[in-house]
Amino acid sequence: CYGTYTYVADAFNIDVPFRSIHLFEFLYKKLDSLKNQIKPLNVKVAYQRPCSNKLIPETQHWVDDIFSLIGADRIEREFDRDNALCCGQITRGHQKDDIADSLVERNLDDMEKAEVTYCIFNCPACFFTLSNDVLERGIVPMLMSDFCGMALQPQK
Repeated sequence: CYGTYTYVADAFNIDVPFRSIHLFEFLYKKLDSLKNQIKPLNVKVAYQRPCSNKLIPETQHWVDDIFSLIGADRIEREFDRDNALCCGQITRGHQKDDIADSLVERNLDDMEKAEVTYCIFNCPACFFTLSNDVLERGIVPMLMSDFCGMALQPQK
């Protein structure tokens, strides 16, 4: 929605009568206000950057800011940040299964090679497309909002 209210609306000269706030900005500010309650997670993570976020690169620093605040180490990978791969769903929707399969395999191999514990998603489509395959590789799939919640839970 953030991309729609900022990038797309602007491209079509649609006036949006409010300031849109990206989910990551909201999560970071909420976590920062509760920082005395954060229990650092001390885990290695991969972030599956959705294709739509390429329209709004100014929001990407929030990912690293959140991870830093909650004690998650975003492992550098070949297919991350500006080089992120699509989850394959759009390609599969165009009946290009061979290309989609290749995207998924390269992405999963990259995560597995990085030896991460969690793969963090923002896009529900990416989550539903990749979560079973991620789990089969021994990596826990999780939405960013749920991952942030883990850092606020009492840990044993």
